[in-house]
Amino acid sequence: MNRKEKDILWLGEEYASLGPAVRAALGILLERGEWGWWDARALIPVQLEKAIRRNGPVCWGGDASVLNAEQWVDPLRAITLGRAFENLPGREMPAIKLSRSVWDWEGGADTIAAVLSELSLLVGPGYVFPEWQRNAKPRFPRIHKERPRSYMAAGPDLPFENLLEGESEQLYWELATRRDDVVDILVVRNLESLRAVTAAKLVIIQGNPLGRVLAQVSRLRDDLSAQCVLQVDADNHDVVHWLHGVLRLWSYAGMTFAHAVRQAADDRGLQFHVLSSTQSFLNVRGGFPEDSMTKARRVPGPVRRDPGPERLQPGVVESFSRELVKDTPTSVPPEEIAPKVSTPEITTRPFDEHRVPVPRPMPDTQSPSTSREVISRPRRPVKAKPSPPIERVLTASARQGRQPVDYWPTTGQVELDLAIVVKTPLQSGTLTFPEDRIEWVSDYKVLQIHLFEFGQAPVTHSLYLPKTDGSEVVTFTREGRCGEVDLRFVVSDGAQILQTARLQARPNETISFFIENVVTPLHREKKTFDLALLVNDSLGNQPSVSIITQAGKPIFVPLGDDEIAEARKQMLFTLQSAVDNDDADLAPLMMDLANDGALLQRFLIEREPQWPGNEGCLQLVSQDHAFFPIEYLYDGPIPRSRKAPLCSQRVTCLKRGSAEPGCEIRRAREQLCPMGFLGISGIIERHTWTPGQAPNLWDRPPVEQRGRHRIDDLSKVVFTASDRADEFWDGDVEQEVVRLQTIEKALAVKRVATWEDWISRLELESPSMLLMILHKDRNWLYTGAEDSLSLGGISEQHVGGAPLVIAVGCSTGLGELPGSSLPAILRNCGASVVIAAMTSVLGRHANRVARDLAKHLRQAASAWGTVHIGEIISALRRQLLIEGVAMGLAVVAFGDADIALGKEGR
Repeated sequence: MNRKEKDILWLGEEYASLGPAVRAALGILLERGEWGWWDARALIPVQLEKAIRRNGPVCWGGDASVLNAEQWVDPLRAITLGRAFENLPGREMPAIKLSRSVWDWEGGADTIAAVLSELSLLVGPGYVFPEWQRNAKPRFPRIHKERPRSYMAAGPDLPFENLLEGESEQLYWELATRRDDVVDILVVRNLESLRAVTAAKLVIIQGNPLGRVLAQVSRLRDDLSAQCVLQVDADNHDVVHWLHGVLRLWSYAGMTFAHAVRQAADDRGLQFHVLSSTQSFLNVRGGFPEDSMTKARRVPGPVRRDPGPERLQPGVVESFSRELVKDTPTSVPPEEIAPKVSTPEITTRPFDEHRVPVPRPMPDTQSPSTSREVISRPRRPVKAKPSPPIERVLTASARQGRQPVDYWPTTGQVELDLAIVVKTPLQSGTLTFPEDRIEWVSDYKVLQIHLFEFGQAPVTHSLYLPKTDGSEVVTFTREGRCGEVDLRFVVSDGAQILQTARLQARPNETISFFIENVVTPLHREKKTFDLALLVNDSLGNQPSVSIITQAGKPIFVPLGDDEIAEARKQMLFTLQSAVDNDDADLAPLMMDLANDGALLQRFLIEREPQWPGNEGCLQLVSQDHAFFPIEYLYDGPIPRSRKAPLCSQRVTCLKRGSAEPGCEIRRAREQLCPMGFLGISGIIERHTWTPGQAPNLWDRPPVEQRGRHRIDDLSKVVFTASDRADEFWDGDVEQEVVRLQTIEKALAVKRVATWEDWISRLELESPSMLLMILHKDRNWLYTGAEDSLSLGGISEQHVGGAPLVIAVGCSTGLGELPGSSLPAILRNCGASVVIAAMTSVLGRHANRVARDLAKHLRQAASAWGTVHIGEIISALRRQLLIEGVAMGLAVVAFGDADIALGKEGR
């Protein structure tokens, strides 16, 4: 796959052309060690403009990961980088110097050639040049006799008579009477001719593949004391005329050498590259610097250096000299000739100079003056430097004894060594995890690693994780076998799943280990759960539930092929009937849902007797297309008759948020208590992953910052809705009538009716909350007057960095195929929490639920104190049940339920 195809997959057809600009901006920022923009995209233009304001060329490089940015920079950040580069202030773009470290990247000269070509096409030829591969500063030799001002040599493949065709009134060639191998300019086509002279300040190479030529550049600096090397794609005749133009513009028009080369190339329509150069040579005006051979020099003895065994012997080139006429050319106005100023070479500041200085301890001394006391000044706290994308993830290796194995053996014992390591997309440097992101206080944390395998008892090991480094190694053992191997490793903190990973292999085939899901980063400190469940049908290709208790005990529960599928199908059917039919009596439908939920909970309690009650706090991790109806688990007595009414005192309990302790009504089993549903009384944190899709380790959401996991401003809302949401009569609603216009007034927003306008609005406003009332038909989303968007076409630009998304519509929370769940797609595109519906919904109820959710979330964010999103969802469900609206049961949140809303302290 070529670079253009990768950019299309990364940025989409519309923005793929930004790829080179993205890499240009990224290389500049990485070379400066700037990372503040990673967590704050608004800083990208600021920091990029700051980088190019320095004198001299701007340095590019930093880390080889810039070349595969599509693997770790999300499209939204990438597009911002590309646009920032394209929108740099409208003045002459400074030259870009490829840092010396780029020579050490994989590919060497070929990599330099690819970068040089791409950046030259982006900013123009001559504006990009690589730094010399080595920091060599050879002294240019001197000659012992006077000679004309500029002396030029050509290789044997470029006969001098071709150059003599360049005679003009202003410039003419004079054939040298003796060969002198110390020259100002050397022009060759054959690379072997590069060693034919002793020294040359300017080397011009015609043709040849760019990578092949660049491989010779460092030797030109060492062997020829070259100060500048150019490659020109032109024949002999064009090279001569181009060179005439360069010398004329350089010597008489007051241009810098770099400007003269670019202007002459534009005049002749030639393509060229600066393969390497000193900055002073590119910036000098008025011809060769004073220390070149532009005036007579003498040395006391021969200046020829030992060529060495690899140097070609002299005598293989024809030499000739060229005297520039001292009269001003007629084509140039007789203005005052610019003075010959040699610009001092500007070097970039070392990386360490960009680090925040750490104050040194003051010596313990006392002032000699006894008339005043020594006053100790408070030291300014050291601000943590923004860190690059970095995470800590599980890694594994296999061995038999001390012998590493890459293929799964069929006999003997296999030791699997697992550890948590610090990982970053950067390819150079040693990093530790930034301490300012650690939320726990102690110097280390004790985690657990659980090994699950279908048909085998789970195995658990404790793991000690230091604050900023990787962990120790723990070892699991398995016997070699002839069958397939499918293992799941779960990293947990008590009853909280943090990461899952898989190890798969076939006998005598390569062992595959990969991160399956990152549920919660290891630096987080979250409230504890009573229980964690992982539901899937991929381990051993069989459905199963992995349970982790609060004490960290693992339980593996295989499920029959039809058990969960049938329970899911039946519960959703019952829930759909309750949500769709406003005329139906709610009590019998709630009875059916409670009955199904009680049976499923009984099944789970048989496997785990310590199953929490209806007021528990649970974490659920599942595949995005395999809905597990945990919200509808029912705890408590079930009335014997389906005709039993809802509890007559339910309003009091629903408002309070908990059932009456020792309630006699529940004990009598004559009325159904809605507080028995886990989704009504408890807190559920639901996470999903898409099988076969690698998690994005580097895309920290907007709440992953200082004060992260707390949102105190939801004032900016962008709202879109399908026209179908208003297709009902006012008389159809017994409660408050809420239409799309009502939502606009309540939230002070204007509805967006097309997906194109949606993206534009997100770019313009950078909202903190998105509100979507959509019509979903199979894998298409419709808004406005049936403006469609495919689920596969949703990208980061449709989320715009907003941490919170409300997506209410027909079954927006479900997906029949892996990767087709809207919450999973939106979370993969950067949203921290997505609130969606698990069933088809009526527009008259969808409007009400969407408005109330947005209002409650916004009010909670702006108020003093702390409210968690999971609590708001449960409260909304209870309020809707008070009003007899069942849709609240269908609303589910995906993501961190403990993200706090509200302002801390007064």
